[in-house]
Amino acid sequence: MSERVLRTSDVRKFVAVLCVIVVMLTLSTIGTSLFMSSMGVSAQETEITSNNGERIIQQGMATSSPDPLPGHESHQSITILRLRGDNAVYSGRITFTTTQPVEVQILHRDMTANSTAGLIDIPEKFGKLAIIQLPGDNGRVTITNVVPKFTEGATGTTFAASVPFSGNAVALHNLEGKPFAATYTATAEVLGEATRVDDIER
Repeated sequence: MSERVLRTSDVRKFVAVLCVIVVMLTLSTIGTSLFMSSMGVSAQETEITSNNGERIIQQGMATSSPDPLPGHESHQSITILRLRGDNAVYSGRITFTTTQPVEVQILHRDMTANSTAGLIDIPEKFGKLAIIQLPGDNGRVTITNVVPKFTEGATGTTFAASVPFSGNAVALHNLEGKPFAATYTATAEVLGEATRVDDIER
C-alpha cells in the first residue's frame, strides 16, 4: 500500500517537474522569438536610417519662362529639380502633360572644385559636346535633351509622356521658345555626389 502511494507520489512529482520544464521551455521559446523579432526590427530600422538618400515626391502645375542657362535665353523651360550645392545626383521618373511638345532636359554637373579647374579638352575628331559655364562662377554643366514619345493628352492639344532620368537637375524645355504650361509628377531619390570617371583619348 505504502509502495503504491510512494509510486503515485513519485509520479505526481515527475508530472510536476515535467510541467515546470514544459512551461520554462515555452517561455524560453516565446522570449527567443520576441528577442529575434526585436533584433529584426532593429536591423531594419538601422538599414533605413543609415540610408543617407532623400526621397522626393513632387507634383505641380507650372508655366514656362526663358531658359536661365547662358546662350539658351531664347528657349522656354520649367525647372522641376534644381542643381544642388552638394552636387548630388537625382534618379527617378517624371510624368507630365504639356501644351507644347517639350524635351526633358537633364543637366550633368561638372564636379571639379571651381569653373576653371580640370577643363576637359576633347580632341576634334570625336565631335563637340556643349559645355555651358554657369553664372557666378558656379561650375559648368552638360545637357542631355530627351525627346519623349508623346501620347495625345486629354484635350487633344496637349502632349503627355513619362521619362526616367538620372542627373544633377531636371527641366521641361522647349527649344523653339514657345511658352507652355505643364502638369507633372516627379519622383526621385537623391543619391549623393557621383564619382568622376573620365576616359578621354589624348
